[in-house]
This record gives sequence, structure tokens and C-alpha cells, in this order.
Amino acid sequence: LADDVARRLLRRVDDKGRACLAVSGGRTPIAFLRALSEQQLPWSKILVTLVDERWVPETSDASNAALVREYLLRGKASAAYFLPLWNRAASPVAGVMDCENRLHEQILRMDVAVLGMGLDGHTASWFPHSQALVSCLDEGGAAWCCPVMDAEVTPARMTLTWACLRQCQHLFLHIEGSDKNRVLEQALASCSADQWASMPVRRVLSQSDVPMSIYRTD
Repeated sequence: LADDVARRLLRRVDDKGRACLAVSGGRTPIAFLRALSEQQLPWSKILVTLVDERWVPETSDASNAALVREYLLRGKASAAYFLPLWNRAASPVAGVMDCENRLHEQILRMDVAVLGMGLDGHTASWFPHSQALVSCLDEGGAAWCCPVMDAEVTPARMTLTWACLRQCQHLFLHIEGSDKNRVLEQALASCSADQWASMPVRRVLSQSDVPMSIYRTD
């Protein structure tokens, strides 16, 4: 996965002088982030951001930004520019315009995004039957990020939208473990639009706008 992502980033830097990568948090991508940090890339020409973020400062153990700084932005990869999603606003709703503006100011389009998946079939912070799901999955929407404030989502989150991710040159889905493999098979079995709410990962599995690779282990 790290080799594949690195090749695509290098190609984008060669083609347009820079590249943009969005990565996911959690425990699953740690080995991938470590391996990617060791790739020989023109890191100073690569912008790294997050697919989604819990609305907590980087001092929190729950921060995806802290995870990325620890495992990816080290050694030569520390030369990459990092664009976090969290800001000092009291909530994702209060901080969404600042986040949106920074994304548009610094990213022309996303090049590569590496998504994860939860056992409930969510990806990014697109949770099953979330009140934010319509906005998150709207391919015609203008917003690149969306606050997720459902009561059961604690802490609240900021997530990239499908309108943002569908502009990528390439998407990756990275999962590990037999339980997640079973969830993936269930999601692949029925990917129609009326099934997206129950397993939002189906939105990316059912689309044909962006080439996608799936990396998984037992």
C-alpha cells in the first residue's frame, strides 16, 4: 500500500509540481503510515491532510492529527506540509467555514485518499443513518468538509465529503482483520443507492468516478 501510494504521489508531483494526500486515523493505518514515511519522495512538495478528524486538540490521544504527526510526518517526511481539519472553534459547526476555506485555499484538488472502514460499515466520518449523511454523500454539493454532530458520535467530528473525495485521482480502502473483511463482503453484496445509509462505505464501493484499490489482510 505504501509503495502504491508513493508511486501515485510521485507521478502527481512530476505532472503538476505538487501532490495532495488525505489519510485516515485510527489504529489500522499505523503500519502503513510508518512505511510511507520511509518512502523516498519529494516531501516538501506534498500536502498531507486528513479524511476526518475528531473535534479535539492535538494534545488529545483521540486526535488523528497527532497520530499522523507521530507516525507519518517524521524523518524525511517531516518536510511535508500538514493541513489539519481541527481548529480552535468550539464545535465542528462553528469551525466548518474556517476549515472549508483553508481546504480551498491550499488544495486545488485531492490527488490520493486512503480510507478506512469501521465494523458498522462507516468510512471517513460517514456513519450509518447520521443526520449529516445527506450532506456528506452529496456528489453535487459544493462543500468539501462537513460537521458530524450526532449525539452518539462522541467526540463530534469533521469529515471530508464525497464531493471532495470524488475529485481524487485515486482512492484506496485499507482494512485489516477477518471481522472487517466480513463487513466488506456484506457491503459489496449490495451497493445500490438505497443501501448507502445503512453502510455508507457502499458510496465509494458503488461509484465509478474515481479508480479505487482495496488493500486488506485477514
